[in-house]
Amino acid sequence: MDPQAFFDSLPSHIPRPQGILQPAEARQKADPLRRELFDSWYRLKSIVLAHEEAIQKRWKKRTGIKRKQLLQEVSPSLPAEHAPEISALNEIQRSWKRNVFLFPYLNLEDLSINNGTQCKSSHVFAKFDLTLPYYLELILGLLHARAHYHPSAFAWFDCDVLSIGIVSGGITRYHGMDCTMVSFGDESTYGRVLEYNEPLDTTDQNSPSGSDLEFTLRESMSFGDGLVVLEAESKLMAFLLAAVSKILCDLDLSNPTPAPPLPPPIIPNINPSMQWQSSARLNALQPYGPPPVFSIDNIHAMIEAQYQLAIQHLADLRSEPIYFAETLQAYYDHRFDSIQGKTPPSLIQSRAVSLMLSDAYTFFAYYHVGRAAIEDFRPVLMQYPDGPPRACNLPADYEEALRRLHPILQCLEMHITKVHHQTLCSSSALREGLTIRSVDSNFAKHSISFARKPNDKLYSFLVLLLDQDQTHLWRLPRIFDQLDRLTQNPENHRRISPLIASFLTHWGVASDCKSIMEWHRPAVEFNEKPEEGAQKRLQKWVPLLKDIMLGGGPDEQLAGKAFPVTKFVYPKGPKSAAWAEKCGRVDDAFIAFWTAADRILLKKCGKELFVLGNELAPSAFERTDWAAIAAPKVVVRPKAAPDALAPFGGAAQSATGSEKPSLSAKTKVKTRGVAIAEEESATIPPPIEDAEAPDRIPPIPVPPKTLKVFSTLFNAAKDEEVALQQSSVAWKDIQAAFVHVGFELIKSRGSAWTFRHLDGTKSVTVHEPHPEPTMRFWDARRFGRRLTRRFGWTLESFVPESAA
Repeated sequence: MDPQAFFDSLPSHIPRPQGILQPAEARQKADPLRRELFDSWYRLKSIVLAHEEAIQKRWKKRTGIKRKQLLQEVSPSLPAEHAPEISALNEIQRSWKRNVFLFPYLNLEDLSINNGTQCKSSHVFAKFDLTLPYYLELILGLLHARAHYHPSAFAWFDCDVLSIGIVSGGITRYHGMDCTMVSFGDESTYGRVLEYNEPLDTTDQNSPSGSDLEFTLRESMSFGDGLVVLEAESKLMAFLLAAVSKILCDLDLSNPTPAPPLPPPIIPNINPSMQWQSSARLNALQPYGPPPVFSIDNIHAMIEAQYQLAIQHLADLRSEPIYFAETLQAYYDHRFDSIQGKTPPSLIQSRAVSLMLSDAYTFFAYYHVGRAAIEDFRPVLMQYPDGPPRACNLPADYEEALRRLHPILQCLEMHITKVHHQTLCSSSALREGLTIRSVDSNFAKHSISFARKPNDKLYSFLVLLLDQDQTHLWRLPRIFDQLDRLTQNPENHRRISPLIASFLTHWGVASDCKSIMEWHRPAVEFNEKPEEGAQKRLQKWVPLLKDIMLGGGPDEQLAGKAFPVTKFVYPKGPKSAAWAEKCGRVDDAFIAFWTAADRILLKKCGKELFVLGNELAPSAFERTDWAAIAAPKVVVRPKAAPDALAPFGGAAQSATGSEKPSLSAKTKVKTRGVAIAEEESATIPPPIEDAEAPDRIPPIPVPPKTLKVFSTLFNAAKDEEVALQQSSVAWKDIQAAFVHVGFELIKSRGSAWTFRHLDGTKSVTVHEPHPEPTMRFWDARRFGRRLTRRFGWTLESFVPESAA
């Protein structure tokens, strides 16, 4: 078919090529750009290697105004704002903004601000110094990366940046007839135009052809895309050369002498208050660092953090009535059925509780299988320490092991985009502009329409997330980036509820992991549908996944046991007989709900998943004898020995008598829900160790401040604090306490932190509290009980350093 006739037959909104070139004409277009690019890159590299230290010092000394002046002298048309391609989409003549679409990360806002921003580091370098000042110098990161890495290393990243400009018509391309452009290697191969039937290496009979490189191995790109990438990289090198020449205007750059290379500038990720924002910010910083590459370790870090949080979430639902109540209320509030106004309340309640339970086990299962798939891939990866060879077919075992991970990411993403699009519809940001009506008698299908609100940008970008075609064209990281910036406004921040933020986080994790896999070269084809891929590649995990993938409707039996949620909230003090009776009713309601829920979950989740969930996230809930807690207590205060020490750093003790007192162990009543600790006496010495007790773990000596943190986590609070539920602990104090007892603090995703012991024997993942920098009463108690389940710790596991 005539190519010109084909393009003429396309709908009018699809951009036409700038021209149609034969292979010889394509080479004439590409070769001058290649030579220009390589000449500029070698020039930039030699200057940076010789003078990078001077460049960094001089740039950091400049004020924001002087930085902008220099950048505008280099490029007077440089856009002023972050993400200028978003604004350019509103231009009628988008092709006039071609440079904006070529490299949107070149803008005054990103390259000149953030001078000396105080950021949280990814690791704790000093024992108690948890924040370190860094310069968020994006242009220095961009300069270092583009000078030290060959342009071919950025080929696919630059092609991805151009996608929105190409789709929107802001960038027009040439069409090369039956030819492709090589996108890897050095100057002998990168940017080379290759005909489809032409081998890459004429001396090797097994060398792939141009067609194989583009369509099978993805080691080359279409000629039109490749030519635009060469143009973008050539213009970027010219910009960086001009900027460096301005900064080093007093130096002779004609024959620079290389110096030892400097490490790349540190560009930390500022800790966001919502976990999904981590995805947005990592992607926003990506243009200013090294080229993105496939990394199974990066995928594992994301999956592992979410896996630990999924286990924690499931365990807390089954163990903490107040957490259960808060979560269930959030699901109920986000049921979009209630907007229509005619859906029976009992049906809304039933759907809310069923979705909450389904989500808890579904996310747990997906992350469990994803984690297992990564572990299965690692032994295969070890056979290729330098990675598989380029421009060759992947080894069969390697490709199959890597393909197993993709279906689980697809299923995770599908769960969000299908199940929780409706949840997103009922967020506070969308409710006012949403019209909904039921289209069947069972209220199971709905017709949804949105009002047009051009002045409400947050609303507009959330609506984009509900259109899968638009999400594909815009790319999820770009939408997340806009949402992240919009939610810096406190009013907009409040419009993204914690439940919506958690779904965006899951979506961001799936999207980021898939993107990392797509950076793999040679490429792995992932063209299967989620269900097809799961059936074909996840056979060993089918028993774990089959029931949740089939899904199931709500169960009305649970609604009556779950609502109203106030039945799961313990009353505040004073501790009286009436108070004890109310607390007992909370326990009874909680036990009754899970007794009924477990019978249903066993059927809906399948036995294997149900058993695995109970094994990894066991419920520690037991009914408490609240009447005993409410009863008056007689505290016997024995005389202390002269050398007795107050376990919590209390007042000095009198030295009356030389004999040791006879100690009787304090009777502690097991508590659940509102955990009650009896008032500690400053005159009671620490318990005497039983020398004959086998395998007793010696207590950990800690300073008073650290002991106070653990006493709060393990519920050694004053009675009045417990009754009012007002005790809390600062997040920085929790971090410092874990550092003191030998843990390394690793920033995972967004607000997720992993506390990992230096000996590698134990770790725990926890959310940093936000927006307040303190862990509130219930969260602190829940974290303490989680530490007991995970490490076997209690308050008795820690003693004052002076006592040790």
